[in-house]
Amino acid sequence: MAEGGEAEDEIQFLRTDDEVVLQCTATLHKEQQKLCLAAEGFGNRLCFLESISNSKNVPPDLSICTFVLEQSLSEMLANTEEKTEGHVDVEVWTAQGGGHRTVLYGHAVLLRHSYSGMYLCCLSTTRSSTDKLAFDVGLQEDTTA
Repeated sequence: MAEGGEAEDEIQFLRTDDEVVLQCTATLHKEQQKLCLAAEGFGNRLCFLESISNSKNVPPDLSICTFVLEQSLSEMLANTEEKTEGHVDVEVWTAQGGGHRTVLYGHAVLLRHSYSGMYLCCLSTTRSSTDKLAFDVGLQEDTTA
């Protein structure tokens, strides 16, 4: 009986090495649209929103929208790392525990794009010079912030 409960836990929680698709719903021109964060990773490293609303006629290409939950880091450890060294050391993420760790609310996560193998990051440059809180999201080859 305990085994059945453990199997349910596996389904209910995100763990490292799980594949995820980041999806949102938006209203555009009075029409509800489903959008996924997508990236090509080869040549253009800037992420974009891929519409998956028209999937009745044309199935969406989710291969460019899939990310692997590579690592998970608690907020407390991330803050400690950032205060002491000025950045978060990705090696600490690995040392925090091996195997398939359960991702908890508030954890920082490292996402690897399945198609290209590159990592999701906030880009240092932005196309919006008027909004100081806006930033572009893209891919980079390594995990340094």
